[in-house]
Order: sequence, then structure tokens, then C-alpha cells
Amino acid sequence: MANILIVDDEPDVRELFNITLRMAGHTTDTAKHGLEAVDKLATDSPELIVLDLMMPNLDGFGLLAHIRSELSTRPWRVLIATAKVLEESDQEKLGSWPVVGVLNKGELDIGQMVMIVANALSRDPMKS
Repeated sequence: MANILIVDDEPDVRELFNITLRMAGHTTDTAKHGLEAVDKLATDSPELIVLDLMMPNLDGFGLLAHIRSELSTRPWRVLIATAKVLEESDQEKLGSWPVVGVLNKGELDIGQMVMIVANALSRDPMKS
């Protein structure tokens, strides 16, 4: 199974993802916001980052920009987990690499989440 970093400012959501993914056999770590994730990514390379977009300190868009500019030599997969309705401008900011999918937190069910994570993990982590 995979090593997954969950980045979300909502403690309940972070814990739900953490428990669910551990029950599915994955190893997990968590970060409360993008700045905490930056620190963790300096020393760890998870196989998947489950990333909320709307957070204090450094939001998901900011963390993606950091990965693209500062950590682009490492293979990354990022699964966006958001309740935000993604506008066209949001889609443009997300772009492609390293985003491998979007999980809608508003329509989340446990089985579906495990399947979406499995699909994200099957995607090529390298830039296309």
C-alpha cells in the first residue's frame, strides 16, 4: 500500500481521511495547512498528497505552486479534496502535473473515497 500525506485544515475531515485510508491499508501522515506540508515534504516523499484547497497560512493552490517550482524534480501525485465548486480559473490554476484527480468532499462516501485514492495512485506521478 501507499504512503499518503493528508493536508486539510478541518480536524474532522483530516481524521476521517486518516482513519479511512489507514483502514484501507495505507500509511498516513497529516498536515493542518500548506506551510506544515512544506516542512513535511522537505524530508518525505509520499506517494500521494490529498490536498484541500481552502486553508489558512498557505492554501492548496500555494502548495501546488511550491511543489511545481521548488520540488519539480521529484515525482508527485496530488489528489485535490475540496468542497469548493471549481471555477474555470481554479481549473487553470490546478493545471495538470502533479494533480491526478479531484475528490468532492461534499459528495463523499467512504467506499468511493478509497476507490478514488486507488485510481489516483495508479496514475503516473511524472510530468506529462
